[in-house]
Amino acid sequence: MDVNLKSVNIFNSDIITLDKKINFIFGKNGTGKSTLSRTIKEQFVDKDVRIFQGIDSVVANGRLNSITLGNENVEAEKNIKKLENKIAVVNEEKEKILQKKLEVTTKLEKVNQSYQSKYNEITSFYKSSARQIKNDALHIANTSYDARDFEKEAKYAFHLSEDEKNICKEYLKIDSKKAAKLTCPTIDFKYFLDSTNKILAKKVEEEKKILRFTDEQKVEFAKLGMNIHKKGDVCAFCNNRISDNTFDELETYFSASKIKESENEIEKKLNEIKIVTKLSADVEVDIKEFYTNYADEASLLVSELDAIKREQKHFFESLKNVLETKKSNLFSPTLPIEITIPNSFDHFGIKYNELVDRNNSEDIVRIKKFATDLLRFDLLETYMNQFELDSKIIVLSTIDNDQKNIQADINCIEGRISEFDENVSSIQKDIQKEVELTTSEEKLATNINKKLNLYVPFQLEHLETNAQSHKGYYRIRNKETSDQEYRDIGTLSKGEKNIIGFLYFIEKLNERTDNLQDKIIVFDDPMDSNDDMMQYIIITEIQGLMKAIDKNKNNNILIIMTHNVHFYINIKYNRVYVDGPNRFGNEIKCDRFIRLEKKDTNINIKVIESEGKDFSTSYELLWKELYFLYENKKPNLMLNSIRRIIETFQKFNAKFDFYNDHKEAQKLFNVNSHSIDDIEAELNGKDADDLYNLMKDCFETNGYLDHFKLHWKNAKK
Repeated sequence: MDVNLKSVNIFNSDIITLDKKINFIFGKNGTGKSTLSRTIKEQFVDKDVRIFQGIDSVVANGRLNSITLGNENVEAEKNIKKLENKIAVVNEEKEKILQKKLEVTTKLEKVNQSYQSKYNEITSFYKSSARQIKNDALHIANTSYDARDFEKEAKYAFHLSEDEKNICKEYLKIDSKKAAKLTCPTIDFKYFLDSTNKILAKKVEEEKKILRFTDEQKVEFAKLGMNIHKKGDVCAFCNNRISDNTFDELETYFSASKIKESENEIEKKLNEIKIVTKLSADVEVDIKEFYTNYADEASLLVSELDAIKREQKHFFESLKNVLETKKSNLFSPTLPIEITIPNSFDHFGIKYNELVDRNNSEDIVRIKKFATDLLRFDLLETYMNQFELDSKIIVLSTIDNDQKNIQADINCIEGRISEFDENVSSIQKDIQKEVELTTSEEKLATNINKKLNLYVPFQLEHLETNAQSHKGYYRIRNKETSDQEYRDIGTLSKGEKNIIGFLYFIEKLNERTDNLQDKIIVFDDPMDSNDDMMQYIIITEIQGLMKAIDKNKNNNILIIMTHNVHFYINIKYNRVYVDGPNRFGNEIKCDRFIRLEKKDTNINIKVIESEGKDFSTSYELLWKELYFLYENKKPNLMLNSIRRIIETFQKFNAKFDFYNDHKEAQKLFNVNSHSIDDIEAELNGKDADDLYNLMKDCFETNGYLDHFKLHWKNAKK
């Protein structure tokens, strides 16, 4: 529908289009919402226009006049009679099915007795067998072993041969062993070979030339003679006296620094070879440190070690021999030694230590337990065969199936009985509705009192001043005083008056009148700035109107105008901006979203075409909303915010088992967020701190405590 604004000079447009069945209009105070409400009332005289603008819009002469919600009493009495006859027919059918239940129940009792007898026989077997196993001489079960353990282990029963039993018994005798890891010396064989060949390649240059030394043999002969003679001696070879000059000449020749240097170098290398030869020889292992199942592998490694040590010993002895020979041949180069470099200990050490790790990691306790279990399972097999347990369990299972089949028949019968009871209950509710029609003016007070019971210390009471003309009204009575203490509506707080006026307006929409016109329902700022405690009730009631319109139960048009962002975000939750499927996959028509924005002296009418252009409904905003409600100690309103936060969290994190360990939280956050009738019963006295801790515990159990802390901290900013 189009609202003509030409007569109103405050808008920048002559028309505002409200072409959807549900329309949301947001505008701060002073943006023309009340003017728009009045204009709609004036223009659409062919519609039943209902406008809520607080308590003043529903009070007449300071009173809430009574409302007739039902039909005439005569018609109700006729309907009650018909319904009572229906109950009589249903009860007659119910008696027949109750007799059938009695017969089947008797049959079940006999089968139960048979089952119990066979069950007791098997249970007795479990007890006696468990006792024998517990007292076995090999101690194959702990001292607490009982019938329950036997029954659990029956599926592991296993026959062992005599050889297998003996092996298991031997395992029970094994002592714990720990092999020592091997630290092998690191020897650079190439270094020793290269350095030795380098020495061999050297020759000592003579510092003083002696012409008679024409070859190396003569030099060595002279050196030997010098070592065995002293000055003044007669030469043992030629029998001539050795002159002092000759002795000094030889001593000078052989005591030259280069000779000493060469000899020292050889001695140093020989000493190095001696050291590493000992290091190699000292590498030893003990196969006695290994368990039997690793003994063969350890023995092979010992043989490998011996071979390596022999190779290394041969290598170093060869180097030693050529160096010893070099001592006698310092004055000429010696051919290099050609020998294969032996294997090092590196690869062997890795293999050996790996074997040590496997040996030492062998859980002897586990091995013994495994052997113990096998011996016990063998006894289980023996006892079970003697008792013929399998065949007796089959008999018990057959009886159990009979029980289940008979119980299924009983359940089916009870299901039919429940259907009868539900049918009767439904008819009784219909009767109650007819009865309520005879006191319809009181019904409004009852409905409002039910919704306000948790929030206010008073209730509405119907007072009829003229029964014939229905000229009664509703007055306020305190609940907390024992005597009847009444109050005038004017004594209530602004928030209390607003919620009573709102609920009165909602009930009045169902008033029976002669006006059959479609309604235009306008809520002009239903959320007073001081009554956000009642927000949940207001939102729930308006959403009920939206639900009826969505299901095409009527042709009413709903217009919701507000200046409250918090209320606006909550009231339009899950509404759509374009035609198409909602979050449940159902095809629905979209709503109209309009923003009134004051610009200079005019008010701009802005149509919001997508959720992205509307006020944020982001995850962070939900946390800020929750913190606001927490700070103001409003646990009832916190439930809806918590539900939406968890719902969003589940979707983004694919965490659909969020409530697995929190049944109480699931009931609170999923059920209470959808209904206002049972809040007091479900909350069980929980306050804002209790809900905070319960929500925090949910996130912590799921491993997202840091996520909770971060968003709660940001919500405070």
